[in-house]
Amino acid sequence: MSGDPDVVSGEYTPGERLDVLEDEEVVTVDEDDLVTLTLAFESTRGIYHDSYADVPDDEYHQAVSDVFGIDPEDAADRLDKLGVTREQFIALLALNSHLDGEYPLVERAHMAMMIVDLAPPSPVPDGVTEINDDSYGAFLDDHDRAAVIVWKRFCDPCRNLKEQLDEIVAALPDDVALAGVDGESTPEFCRTFGVEAAPSILLFEGGELLESLRGYQRPETIGSTSSDVYGDG
Repeated sequence: MSGDPDVVSGEYTPGERLDVLEDEEVVTVDEDDLVTLTLAFESTRGIYHDSYADVPDDEYHQAVSDVFGIDPEDAADRLDKLGVTREQFIALLALNSHLDGEYPLVERAHMAMMIVDLAPPSPVPDGVTEINDDSYGAFLDDHDRAAVIVWKRFCDPCRNLKEQLDEIVAALPDDVALAGVDGESTPEFCRTFGVEAAPSILLFEGGELLESLRGYQRPETIGSTSSDVYGDG
């Protein structure tokens, strides 16, 4: 959100903005100064993400108009001038809902920028091969048996599954390759295989989808289902 004096100028230092975010339980700062978003705030941001990430431009511009007090017809030009992304605007809406204190719009805008920078670029956990709409076909061609997990941001069941990733890997048959997809950026994959929820665990053999487990599943359930599907049980 840069390029406009109303948005660029502000009285808070970056450190003071971070202190506000920590005091308001938007972020936590550990003893190693690692800053992460709280689950409570991510849940709030998730609500606004689901509401505004894919709405038509006219609805999005109306929301921008309501927040910044400008004509909806001017919103597109204003957004372009300021370089504001939808993710930044969504973070601002979440802040407006989450914060208890009163802070100038300019400061909330800067805080929204900080939040977007803190958010992980992908919900797929580190250590898991990430595939997308361009690469999933090659991955399935290269691996006769494959388990693909669909992850999303702002998803509590996804976080629960992530915490048990080691157990899931151990529960899968040794010859089953594991990959992950970002469910918010892989519409072709999700449409092709009928994915309607996250997390979802899809089991493939020879490029064919054999089984789809919807929602959070315990590692032992994933293991027993994969053994049944692949005839290893």
